[in-house]
Amino acid sequence: MNQEHKKASLWILVTLLLAFALSACKSKPPAEPTLDANQIFTQAAATVAAQLTETALSIPTATNTPTPEPTATVAVVETTAPVSTNPAAEALTTPTVADNAESTSNPNKMVFVSDITIPDGQIVPPGSKFVKIWRIKNTGTTTWSPNYKIRLWAGNSYGAPKSALLGQEVKPNMEVDISIEFSAPLQNGEYISHWILSDENEANFGTTFYCNFVVGVMPSPSPTP
Repeated sequence: MNQEHKKASLWILVTLLLAFALSACKSKPPAEPTLDANQIFTQAAATVAAQLTETALSIPTATNTPTPEPTATVAVVETTAPVSTNPAAEALTTPTVADNAESTSNPNKMVFVSDITIPDGQIVPPGSKFVKIWRIKNTGTTTWSPNYKIRLWAGNSYGAPKSALLGQEVKPNMEVDISIEFSAPLQNGEYISHWILSDENEANFGTTFYCNFVVGVMPSPSPTP
């Protein structure tokens, strides 16, 4: 009985050894390769660069809009000068000549020659009457008839009528003296009155001429230290 027990135990031991040997002979799974740190950094950098490129391509490109050129603005001069009704507030600047005064379609031409009386800045007593005389010249190709007019162009007429007949014939290249009687204001100050010629159709021509006078005594300029 002991002999049979020993044989059985021996077979069990042999069986266990064979089983252990067979399990040891089975192939082991391949070990996972170890990743290099530099390789991991390179792959990450490439991924980020690809994402940035894709984002840049998705942004629309700005279009440069050209700045419009400034438009030049042209000033228009009125053909009729205002007439002041307040001598104290009247401007003393010389107005521009009327647009139709030297029109190429108007054969009437004239130029101012000189002041015969009351030079610019002449002092006159308040309320006094005086006669201003201008010398002008016919530089056109037409003869002025006595029905041509001397008309107020700008400023105040200072007691004179706002228009008066020329009263004489003036041929081309001829000089003539024209006169107007003024009344000086009662208030001291400097005054100016602008006049112009017009033909029988009341079309202005030539350059303006004016009377500039002073009522009272002008203050003397302060000496320069």
